[in-house]
Amino acid sequence: MKKFWLSVAAIFLVAAMSFTDVSAAQKIIVVNEAPQRNQKTDIKEFPMEVLRLVNKERAKVGAVPLAFAKDLAASAYVRAVELPTKFSHTRPNGTKCFTAMPNRGHILGENLAGGQTTPKQVVQAWMDSPTHRDNILNPKFLELGVVYYYQANSKYKHYWVQHFRG
Repeated sequence: MKKFWLSVAAIFLVAAMSFTDVSAAQKIIVVNEAPQRNQKTDIKEFPMEVLRLVNKERAKVGAVPLAFAKDLAASAYVRAVELPTKFSHTRPNGTKCFTAMPNRGHILGENLAGGQTTPKQVVQAWMDSPTHRDNILNPKFLELGVVYYYQANSKYKHYWVQHFRG
């Protein structure tokens, strides 16, 4: 089953395919008891649905829509796979989360979440958190990579990563 979910994550990743103040990316959202996943939404659609919901929130404040960036999705996947081992903005090797991102030197941000089972739940959780909301609505960000990752034998099972770049 683990191989199946890793394959699914890889498939949607391929299909989708000066640091700024990092305090906005330092709070991590976790849900201890995940509600049942809505079976109407295919997990391969999760990244684009998160992007759609994020851009809907940005439109409310007059921010330009974010474009999907395959390279940021790839770095988000690297981070998502690390989260069951160490759920933190610090990577398991002790480096900062930004070391996984391409084109360092741009304005970068990271949002993490664990336990949410749908794009709607995770975007709502991020919007309810001031630091995550700041990343989502930051007008300096222009691109987004999103990954949903599932690992059955882990604390939160459902992991979400957003990588932003401006």
